[in-house]
Amino acid sequence: MVFASIICIASVLRLWNYWDWSFTHDELSAIARLQYDSFSKLITEGVRPDGHPAFVQILLYFWTTIFGLSEATVRLPFVIAGVGSVSLLYLIAKKWFGYTTACFSAFTLALLDFPILYSQLARPYSFGLFFSLLAVWCWTNLLFGTGKHIQRKTVFYGIATVLCMLTHYFAFFFAMLTALTGLFFLKKETWKPYLFSGVVAIIIFLPHISISLHQLGIGGIGGWLAKPGKDFLWKYILYGFNDSSLAVLTVTVIVLLSVLTYHLDIVFSPEGILRAKFQVICLAWFILPFLAGYYYSVHVNPVLQYSTLLFSFPFLLLFLFSFFRERKHKFNIVSLASLGTVLLFSSIVEQRFYKQEYFGVFKEINKAVTELQEKYGKENTTTVLNTSQREIFDFYFKQNNEAVSFDFYAGDDSLFIADMLKKVDECKTPYFLYGWSNFRSPFEIPEIIKRKYPCIVYDEKHFNAQLTLFGKPSGHPDRDTLCRRDTIFYTNTGFEHKAPLLSFDTTGIDTTQAHSGKHSLRIKAKNKYCITYRTTVKQLFTDNSGCVSMSAWIYTLEKFDAQLVMDIGQPTGKRDWQARLLPKFIKAQGQWQQIFATFELPASAYPDDEVKIHLWNPGKNSFFLDDVTVSSFADSKYDYYTPSFRK
Repeated sequence: MVFASIICIASVLRLWNYWDWSFTHDELSAIARLQYDSFSKLITEGVRPDGHPAFVQILLYFWTTIFGLSEATVRLPFVIAGVGSVSLLYLIAKKWFGYTTACFSAFTLALLDFPILYSQLARPYSFGLFFSLLAVWCWTNLLFGTGKHIQRKTVFYGIATVLCMLTHYFAFFFAMLTALTGLFFLKKETWKPYLFSGVVAIIIFLPHISISLHQLGIGGIGGWLAKPGKDFLWKYILYGFNDSSLAVLTVTVIVLLSVLTYHLDIVFSPEGILRAKFQVICLAWFILPFLAGYYYSVHVNPVLQYSTLLFSFPFLLLFLFSFFRERKHKFNIVSLASLGTVLLFSSIVEQRFYKQEYFGVFKEINKAVTELQEKYGKENTTTVLNTSQREIFDFYFKQNNEAVSFDFYAGDDSLFIADMLKKVDECKTPYFLYGWSNFRSPFEIPEIIKRKYPCIVYDEKHFNAQLTLFGKPSGHPDRDTLCRRDTIFYTNTGFEHKAPLLSFDTTGIDTTQAHSGKHSLRIKAKNKYCITYRTTVKQLFTDNSGCVSMSAWIYTLEKFDAQLVMDIGQPTGKRDWQARLLPKFIKAQGQWQQIFATFELPASAYPDDEVKIHLWNPGKNSFFLDDVTVSSFADSKYDYYTPSFRK
């Protein structure tokens, strides 16, 4: 009865509105890699370039061919796998520690946001968790079950293992960890079947080896993922328990009470020793994947994320609740009911799981783009959208049969800022619509747009996504109040007059070339710091936050590799140093071209810290410099990760 209730609750929580939110970037990326007319192309062009093994991509290929591409149909198998994971954890826990531990562990997995969220994503995590637990269940039956049907158990364990290997590389690692652990429990009658199960897994996986070697050679996701900090494990555990003090406190109290209540039940019988061994296994299986991922991320390439540790998370739950026994029935029931009530409240009410946005959205951005183009006129609106692939932003347009015209830029393109600078400069329409989702959107982009389109006509913000319609002043006093930017600091020089706020070698002022007026500043190879602005944090930023921008015009006849730099800190203390490479702005020699950079105030800065912003010339280039501007505005604040909720 209790098991049926847990599975029912797990099903409801995972099925509830799982279709009613936008496909994520990673889901759309996978869908974009399904559009092939042959299975061989799916493997060579849809699987090999990705960072994950083939199982999920193959599953989606056949599943979507039959059932289509709606959120409800695409995500359904993953939701079912999520519910299956709760069932498998119950079975494993009951076999290892008994009925009560099984109820607590499965119920907690059923209720927490972390496993629910990744059960609703059409990505490898839900099946990776399911296959990892399936492998452990088959492993348990083979090594600790009766001697009956051992051949069948051997084949099942081998298949479960290879399914882990084919789903996610952290699930692969977990399956190998499970297999190595089993070597310590082999008996005379199990060692041959156990080794044979490994042979089965290897044989099935053989065709995938070349794909795996190629994927591992790509280098992972270290291009955008930061190295984990020393507090990563603690933050991950808090995340696993909803980032909720209430949830953590409740679990801690219940676990401590179970230890105090049942500590006298610890006996050194064969059953008690085996139970203790399973507790050690739970801790090892939870900790070792983290340690391996942490070491690889710090010393080789960052790959460690909370999601990649999902496959070992259930074994933390198993360990925490492994001290419960079957007696003291009333205490167990009260504890289970209390835990369930608190976690259900935490997930649904406290964390607002079914309202909160966890990933950048696309459906909402696409809908708003269509409506704004219709309202203000496609001919009057230049539209630029930014994510990793054009096909990702195209998906919902095509699904809705909408012919939407937009320019596409990838936020990680080294030329993105320079290209946008030119795009905005050449734009003739009265409106400029810029949207991005779940990808790098440099702070330079809105600052560049606002210089020509200072009016914010429409602004829709989401977690890690945004769509803004910028406009020009219309001459109408009421509307143009939206166009005024409150200036914190602004200075510029065309070298026609003195510039007291900017320091530079005045002997370099020259009339040979000029972007505007008659003068420019000739920079020689010896001029390492071409021009510098010095101030303090409190004079340049408000509320100890925000951004500052620097722009200038460059004329060069040779290679150009200078940098714009912001240096903040105490003169004799630790300093924060940010630099922007500039060669990407110089696309031709012998003509004036603009450079631009925006710097964010670091969180570690103090109001009295010194700020130096300068054009640095480490390559000892010779060029002309003109129309230098340093500016900071009250609206130059961009927090892309503020919690956002579904509208």
